[in-house]
Amino acid sequence: MTEPVREQNELKWLEQVLGGYVDGPTTQYLCRPSIEQPQLLIPLKPTRVTQASMKRDHDDRSQRERLQSLLAETTARLGIIRFAGGEVTELRPFRLVQQLEEELGEPRLLATISLGPRRRNRKPVIQLIRPDGTPVAFVKVGWSTFTRELVSNEAHWLEQVKGKMPKGVAAPEVIARRQDEEIDVVSTTPLPVKAGAKRTTFVSPEIVRQLAGITHTEPMPLAELPTVQQWAGQPVGELLNIDRLLQRHGDVVVQTGLWHGDLTPWNTASSADLMYLWDWEFAGDHRPVGFDSLHETFERSRRAAAQNEQTALDMIVRTAPEVLAPFLDSPASESPGTVDAIVDLYLCELVSREFRLAGEGWKPENLGPLDEMAQTLLAHRLNQ
Repeated sequence: MTEPVREQNELKWLEQVLGGYVDGPTTQYLCRPSIEQPQLLIPLKPTRVTQASMKRDHDDRSQRERLQSLLAETTARLGIIRFAGGEVTELRPFRLVQQLEEELGEPRLLATISLGPRRRNRKPVIQLIRPDGTPVAFVKVGWSTFTRELVSNEAHWLEQVKGKMPKGVAAPEVIARRQDEEIDVVSTTPLPVKAGAKRTTFVSPEIVRQLAGITHTEPMPLAELPTVQQWAGQPVGELLNIDRLLQRHGDVVVQTGLWHGDLTPWNTASSADLMYLWDWEFAGDHRPVGFDSLHETFERSRRAAAQNEQTALDMIVRTAPEVLAPFLDSPASESPGTVDAIVDLYLCELVSREFRLAGEGWKPENLGPLDEMAQTLLAHRLNQ
């Protein structure tokens, strides 16, 4: 497969990922922050579509960012958002959007496209909206080996959890899927998250436990976990020192089940009696029950301040017994060293995510600060 070239002009990159343009009337887009480096493309007409584009809510935003979003929604409603920052350009219809209209049976859809900042798992996320402002679908486009794996994995697990979510918890549902030699596209139902929906408390251990049991839970020795066996057979096993991991924890039995993989405030929202949970790209089975709570604890600390990775890692080690305590109430999980084994597995997970980016234009030996710190901490713990 020939992957799109990462050009300096990222609008050209986006055009290539979405299959180029087709004949049809042009749409005015506001590109933020600029046309050459867009992170968000917003249709300027109809006004209801522009307004609907600004209603996405994320729990990790600061109060200032929320006020900025409210201002943007207000300017969109007034039809003057083009004066709120960014550059305006006219684009013909994207080929992929036209194909999605046919698949979804929706002949007239407008597309708000989010790219976000440059990062290793960056992919176009498209919000498809009817002219009257009604959201129809959220679409993720996997364009590289790694992002295609993520998109495909999310689609798989959304199908697995459909109709099985805990009471009071909702996840998107897959409504369309297309795969070819170059891209993997998954369309999901929009979640009816209202403006102001938020979550200030951690996901309860009971919900985490119920999520883990959607497939099944079972006790397994650490040495038999599929992820450990997979790491052992790959180059990443040397980086993680899997041999030493098995010497230390191979016989430790952990209770395993499903984990969401990225249970964080920015992937959840709640209002009244319902919690919404999206972004299942890293979901997987046969993970220690309580992994999600450990990850949420880590990410909350990590995002609390800039360059806070080491503090968050140290905090995880310190608080793991308390975080994991609600999940260590079965005979299988009460063996000595269970907490240390789960913490070391989590550190392996952090490092292996970075390593999966090999071939994506990033050298796996050039770890980012988080992953380098996690690998250093793991090596220290395993050699104590």
